[in-house]
Amino acid sequence: MRFRLVPLLLAGILVFSQISFATPPSAALPLDSWVYSALDKLAGLGLVDSALQGTRPYTRLEAARQVREARSKAAGGRSPLVVYRLLRRLETELHEQVAELAGGPDSTTGSYLQPLRSLQLEYIYQDGRQSLFPGTDARQIALNYNNYGIEYSDHQNGQVSFESEARLSRFFLVNVRPLLEFQENDRDNVRFASRLLEGKAALGLGSFEFSAGRQSLWWGQGRHGSLVLTNNARPLDMLRVNNPHPLLLPWVFRHLGPFGFDLFLGRLDRDRIVPEPYFGGVRIAFKPRPWIELGACRTVIFGGEGRPHVGFSDFLTIIGGENLSGKEDTSNSVAAIDARIRLPFLWGTELYGEMGGEDESDLLGFIPFISNKAYLGGVYFPLLEPSGRLSLRIEYADLSHIDDNSFPWYRHGIYRSGYTYKGNIMGHHAGGSAKDIFSELKIFLPHDMNLAMNFDYEERGFDRPVREKHYQPGLAWEWQLLDYIAINARYAFDKVENLDFEQGNDRTFHLAEIEAGFLW
Repeated sequence: MRFRLVPLLLAGILVFSQISFATPPSAALPLDSWVYSALDKLAGLGLVDSALQGTRPYTRLEAARQVREARSKAAGGRSPLVVYRLLRRLETELHEQVAELAGGPDSTTGSYLQPLRSLQLEYIYQDGRQSLFPGTDARQIALNYNNYGIEYSDHQNGQVSFESEARLSRFFLVNVRPLLEFQENDRDNVRFASRLLEGKAALGLGSFEFSAGRQSLWWGQGRHGSLVLTNNARPLDMLRVNNPHPLLLPWVFRHLGPFGFDLFLGRLDRDRIVPEPYFGGVRIAFKPRPWIELGACRTVIFGGEGRPHVGFSDFLTIIGGENLSGKEDTSNSVAAIDARIRLPFLWGTELYGEMGGEDESDLLGFIPFISNKAYLGGVYFPLLEPSGRLSLRIEYADLSHIDDNSFPWYRHGIYRSGYTYKGNIMGHHAGGSAKDIFSELKIFLPHDMNLAMNFDYEERGFDRPVREKHYQPGLAWEWQLLDYIAINARYAFDKVENLDFEQGNDRTFHLAEIEAGFLW
């Protein structure tokens, strides 16, 4: 995948783009927030046409903008009953941002300080053992995925996290999300640890936000996983520039519809075979019609101790798709294209997919294209019956393909720690040389309760004599007890065959969680 025009494109956007939505900087919604599934539901029902769903996280203001769009389209009263329940909950969760966009007497017009926006208290019981990801530094319990790289000890665990935020005028914002962990090492010993889970300092200039801090990105249309970037690993310290709200490009390019751009640069951990390499990426996404979204992204690991010196111009060269020298392989890149299509005539059914590659080959002998491909595909049914209370998602990922003379996905001959950060895969949690199929039925119950039943099957080690298999049924329950108090619970079971790729090494693991969330 080639992105050599990215710097010129960014300059053109800054100078000539039509600002369709210019707002102050805003805190990012955590990628595990319930708001995303609610907005996915509204988008599937045709109430949000402008959202770029493959580029996350959303800021709180962007989520509020989508809520306002959905409220406007649902004003006729013809939508399923569940829509109005979701809108009420979303407007409660994002009440300050909704008021700010409306410009009413309660809107925020400048500076503010919120020492405590939200608070989460969580108890986790885990009984399991980490699985190996051969050829990388990654180790992970299969039930604990897309969780910011947080690891639990066996048996008792507790967590406390909260969000704080401050904004100066309408241009500068700081927000933090600290995490306090309590883990039982043995019967007489409890380990305590604290760290900054996420946070950023952001400067808003017109359509763009320039930020520095610890952030998680999710690039791609997948919801159970994605090929390039997810929150399976810890958030990365990075410099980032993006447009948090869709904008319209000038001239003929406005026919691309709502457009999004995201660029970041960070550095990976020191405890790896090539210490502290750089890690950067770029994504573009656009929506030429309300029913179709297209995107492309690329990430690159390069530099590090013992590797060629890298300057700023080298970064632009590498992120554009070239090595620093004509012959030497100086970087490890992952690239993907993705699409989402909504079918209004089939009750809003959505088809989505990603196709990625870790190497480059020539298509038709002369067009640069991706090789060593991986695939992800899914279907989402937001409306299974007239009330809209039932929805179903089925998603399949195949990262098992290996080209001749190539490594499996997320592995590399020079960067032998793999596509990892602090011991976790940064892309799909199933890892390379694996397949995954996931299904989830979600039920919106009365009294502000939701129930989700899911099943996940993973098969790993397609490059090995023995494959590791995981059968994972799960159940999740959510109750909005009061407008500002929510209770969540989850239980998942993992029946493992051939753990660590050892024939007959069969085990069973468990993970149970209960969380109380408070919002101010």
